[in-house]
Amino acid sequence: MNKGLKKSLYFGLAAVSFLGAAGFASSNASAKTYARVTSNRLMTSEPGQRNVVTNGTNALYTKAGTLRGARVVASKSTLAQLGNSKSSQKYFRAYRVATTNRGSVYYKVVSFDQQYRGWIYGGTSTAAFGGGITTTDTMTSAALPSSTTGYSLVDINKNTLWESPKWSQYLAKQSDMSGYKAGDTFKIIGAATKSREGWLYYQVVDENNANVTGWVFVDGLKQTVENGVVNINYVTSAGTSVGTAKWTIGASDLKSGATATAGAKLVDILNTTNSLTTAAATNAPKGYTIDTSANLTNLATLAVGGTYTVQVKAATTATSKFDYYIKSGSGNYSVAPESSFDQSTKTAIANADKSAFTGDAGKTISTSVYNAAPFTAGTGMNTITVGGKTYTFNLTDTLHANSNTTFGNTVHLYYSAS
Repeated sequence: MNKGLKKSLYFGLAAVSFLGAAGFASSNASAKTYARVTSNRLMTSEPGQRNVVTNGTNALYTKAGTLRGARVVASKSTLAQLGNSKSSQKYFRAYRVATTNRGSVYYKVVSFDQQYRGWIYGGTSTAAFGGGITTTDTMTSAALPSSTTGYSLVDINKNTLWESPKWSQYLAKQSDMSGYKAGDTFKIIGAATKSREGWLYYQVVDENNANVTGWVFVDGLKQTVENGVVNINYVTSAGTSVGTAKWTIGASDLKSGATATAGAKLVDILNTTNSLTTAAATNAPKGYTIDTSANLTNLATLAVGGTYTVQVKAATTATSKFDYYIKSGSGNYSVAPESSFDQSTKTAIANADKSAFTGDAGKTISTSVYNAAPFTAGTGMNTITVGGKTYTFNLTDTLHANSNTTFGNTVHLYYSAS
C-alpha cells in the first residue's frame, strides 16, 4: 500500500474514532441531566390537610418534571389562573409524594373537578407543601345564628345534606338521608363559609333522628315558627348546646284577649314569663342545672316561635327531705314530726321508694311524682297514723306547696283527717 493511502486511512479512522467517542460522551452527558425517583408513596395523612392551591411557579407534568419523558399537563400560567379562581372546583388534592435523587419533592395532585391530574414540584421537604402548591382551607368558620333549633329543609331534592359542603372536599359525598322523614326539624350545630365563593353553609342534625346529619346551603333551610310555642336551648358557658325543649303557652298565661300567634312578643301577650322560666328549669338536661348568673336572652324581645337560650352548668346530686303537715276537720295544718308517728307509719316511710326526690341540685322537682307511689292509694305513704288517728295524703295542697321545690330543698307533704 502506498504511503499516501496509508496516511489517508489513518487520519480517516482517527477522525471517525474521535467523532464516535465525542458522540458517546455527549449521549452520557445528556442522560445525566435527567433525575431518577428514589421514593414514591401514597399519602396517608388526613385528606382535608392535603387540600392545596397552585401558585403558578411550576407547571403540572405527567411525571416529575425532571424525569425523562415528562410532558406538560398544565402550564404555569394556567395553574396561576386556577390558583386565583373563585371556584371551589379548582382546588387540588395531593395524594402521592415522590422524591428524586437530587432531593426534589414532587406531589401528584388532582383538581376537585378532576379536569387536571399530574405531578408538580413541591419543594425540597415532605414536611410541608412548597414549590408550585400551597396548603389551603377550603372553608372558613362562621358564627351560629342566634336561634339554632326548629329548622326544616326547603327542598330535599334541591338542597340536600352533604357530609362536607359540595366542592369543599375532593369527591364530597351526600349524607345518608334514609332516616329522614318529611316534617323533621333540624338543629344547627356548626357554620362555615366557602373560602372562595363566600357562600354560607350550616351543619345540622335532625332533632328526631341524630343519624341524619350533614351540611346544607343556608338557602336550603327555613325556620319553622310555631304558634303557641317557645323553643328552649340549653348551652354551656362555652356556647355548646347540650339539649333543647319546648314550652307550650297555656291559656292561663295569656292576657285577656291575647293570642299566642307566631311572632307575637311575649311581653305583649303574657301575664308573666314565670311559667317559661319554670319550664326551662324543670326540663334542663340531665346532669345540668340553670346557671342563674347568666342571662342570654332578653325576654323583652322574645317572641312566640322564638328560642329562649338558657345557660346551664354541671349539676351536683341532691336529695330532698320531707316534713309533714296534718289537719283535723276544718282546722289549720300543724307540723307532725316523725317522732309522733305510730310505728306502722314509721316503717312505711322507711320502706318507701323515695328515689324520685334525688336529682340535680337546683332543678325543680316535677309535680308528677306526687301522682305516683308511694303517695297513691294503697301505697306506703298514702296514709299516716299519729296517735292512732289516720290521715290521708292531700294531693291538692301538696301540689300547691311544692310547685317550685327543687332537689335538695325540703318537700312539704300535707295530710288531712280521713
